[in-house]
Amino acid sequence: MKLPRASLPIALASAVSLGAQVLFSLVMLRLFAPHAVGEFSVISQIAFFWMTLALAQSPLKLLADVHRPAAQALRAALHGSLLRWVLLLPLAWLGVYMSALEQAFQLLGWAALLALLQLGWYLAQPLTLRAGSTRSTGLGRALPPSVALVVAGSLGTAWPNSGSTNLLLAAASGYAVGALWLMQAYNSPDAAAVKADTARVPTQADDRSALLRVVHTGADALTGVALVLVWQRSHGATEAGYLAVLLRVLGFVPTMIHAAWAQVLLAQGTRRHVSPLWIALGGAVATAALGLICVFALQMQWLAASWTGLAPYVLPLVLWQSAACLLAACSHLPFQRRRARAFSLAAIGFDALQLTVLCAPLALGLALDPTAHAWWVCAASAVGLLALSAMLLRLK
Repeated sequence: MKLPRASLPIALASAVSLGAQVLFSLVMLRLFAPHAVGEFSVISQIAFFWMTLALAQSPLKLLADVHRPAAQALRAALHGSLLRWVLLLPLAWLGVYMSALEQAFQLLGWAALLALLQLGWYLAQPLTLRAGSTRSTGLGRALPPSVALVVAGSLGTAWPNSGSTNLLLAAASGYAVGALWLMQAYNSPDAAAVKADTARVPTQADDRSALLRVVHTGADALTGVALVLVWQRSHGATEAGYLAVLLRVLGFVPTMIHAAWAQVLLAQGTRRHVSPLWIALGGAVATAALGLICVFALQMQWLAASWTGLAPYVLPLVLWQSAACLLAACSHLPFQRRRARAFSLAAIGFDALQLTVLCAPLALGLALDPTAHAWWVCAASAVGLLALSAMLLRLK
């Protein structure tokens, strides 16, 4: 099975990025006070939500619109994203205000800076795929989290138990390095070859309006936030922690498939003869292997005893994320077949299904235990993802 040339470097870079993020979390717990970690977590989450809504899936549009020169597509993506970044300022301020943290205006400034630098990095990644070398693409994904890790470790060692400012500075440093790839991509010697390759599928495009992309992004973000909040409200913070940790670990595989397969095909404007089903099968096997590793680690008591509650979540989440691998493997198809608008509408419907199943027990006052609730949510999510994937595979 022949994969695109850039797939392996991007997969390896994604693994390095994930490892750096895990180590960053350990550095936070080891070298920084709980109050600092909590304040940083709130501000970074606000910044991420701000950035996600501001982008409104502009990176995908930058990849899909291969008929437009990379520089022109980037200018359009930057213009729209920066405009939304400004318009979303009141919403970001509301989030900071509701957090009840001290020095709210200073923290809003940090959130604005993190959101802006993240925005640049997230646009730089598809740009390097379209107009950069394979080496540059991999470094652009792996280096920023590694820089953030080094800065956090250095500042935390020099000033133990310091405040959140050092963590915010470390995160900003990493995102700033990533944003530099916006300029670096244009100087790549492989740019001409990549641009020539994109001419193979002239019909590829993102046919969605900016409003639809904003609504799609908002629905995805709302579902992700609601999952953790509803779980905490229904089953407590500990159970919510179990769910969030496993989602982060198992969700790595579909994320890597989207980055190393779907995004590469969109950037190159090519259609592979390899069926997405084979890619999805490999992802499902990898997801199951990660699940088995989690169970084995619990049985061997490699983790603290407080994490034993993870075990009941492993199987339902493996099924959910295995189905997510199929959707990730098919996610380039609606753009290559000019059916992105239909895909977004269907995806918004899937988000509504997830929210309904997630919130129904709480809204109806039903006393579901966490395991049963997890099975309902994961089964509904898996069925919805399989239906979405079947729709994409049938697109003409």
